[in-house]
Amino acid sequence: MSKYTDTDLSKSKRKVWWRSFAVLILTLILSINAIGLIIGSIIYEEASLLPAYSHPLATQRLQQSLKYKGREMPKENVVIKSPYGYPLSGTFIPNPEPTNKTIVFVHGFMENRTVGLNYMSIYMQAGFNLLLIDSRDHGESGGDSVTWGNLEKYDLDQWISWVQQHFPNGTIGVHGISMGAATALLHAELNESNKRVAFYIADSAYSDFETLMELQINRYLDSNNSEIAKILLQYANVISYFHSRSTFQQASPLRAVQHVTTPILYIHGDADELVPAYMSLELQEATKGPSEVFIFTNSTHGSAIFDDQKSYKEIVQNFIQAVEAQS
Repeated sequence: MSKYTDTDLSKSKRKVWWRSFAVLILTLILSINAIGLIIGSIIYEEASLLPAYSHPLATQRLQQSLKYKGREMPKENVVIKSPYGYPLSGTFIPNPEPTNKTIVFVHGFMENRTVGLNYMSIYMQAGFNLLLIDSRDHGESGGDSVTWGNLEKYDLDQWISWVQQHFPNGTIGVHGISMGAATALLHAELNESNKRVAFYIADSAYSDFETLMELQINRYLDSNNSEIAKILLQYANVISYFHSRSTFQQASPLRAVQHVTTPILYIHGDADELVPAYMSLELQEATKGPSEVFIFTNSTHGSAIFDDQKSYKEIVQNFIQAVEAQS
């Protein structure tokens, strides 16, 4: 006679069923997360690990373009060390008239310091030296990834130290474009503790990098469902953290400027399809200290300097004069 009753058999079957169900659910969860991490890794690599573009003629252009008012401009190539150990490269261009005022120019994503040559005449006329720098993982600087301002702000702080060492009682300003503008704004929060930088100029800055990525993912997917993008970005943040100990979420100038009292000039083009112009308006509204914002009509991303150089120069120089008058 069997020791097992129908009730025992039913209980045994239920146990087997529940175990199978649990394994199925666990497998499903692991599979979903694996797929999420794969997609997150792709997003992270596209945003942060693509080789930074450096045109082979960049150095040649730097040599050929160092002319102001028909005269050859002297320059000094500089290499300093990042707080993270890799080399940082830059070029210092002194003003023809000796001065202790210096602008540190920070380029955007997939660019290099030669972009700053487009702004040289503005600052030479304003009586400033110009320091052009290559951000991490760009140009001739080291670093194995782009962190959208999270780590770049500390590299920028090293450059501020370099300028201060050479001009102890001088005036320092920072001018950034796109990612460089966001880096400048994130640095502005660091600057609150010592006020080494007198003013910042942010051209085409994003207010929050994760929000910007969400917009770009939705555009790529041709979707208005922001939840999908938000979920995918969480996986990308995990990959980013393990690679660089920073996340897209942390790259938020919007949060930083809420604590900034150093004067900031925001510039943007209303035809910018990469970084919407409303982001500069958000930033200006959130800024704790004095700030101004100028939106250029029909200008695309970072192109205001080329579309209306005269107005751009006047806006920048008037802003600097106003800051100097207050100091």
